[in-house]
Amino acid sequence: MNKFLIGAIAATLVATPSLAASWRTELFSRLDTDTSGELTVSELEQTGCHVDRKLFNYADADRNSALNNREFFNNRNLFSRCK
Repeated sequence: MNKFLIGAIAATLVATPSLAASWRTELFSRLDTDTSGELTVSELEQTGCHVDRKLFNYADADRNSALNNREFFNNRNLFSRCK
């Protein structure tokens, strides 16, 4: 029974990949207060994230002092309490 439920849930998620994309889009939009498409340290801090600048710089792969969607979600575990 448990294997069936897990399989059904997995099949639903595979069939509707937009569910995963939608929460990411909504979170990123909520954090991106200036709607620039990138998150700065001040934007993250203003929205309640704890930001260690060394970790932010590590996540900022292109070194432009802001995180794009991919940089943020690839390193989201580095930022705590992001709502």
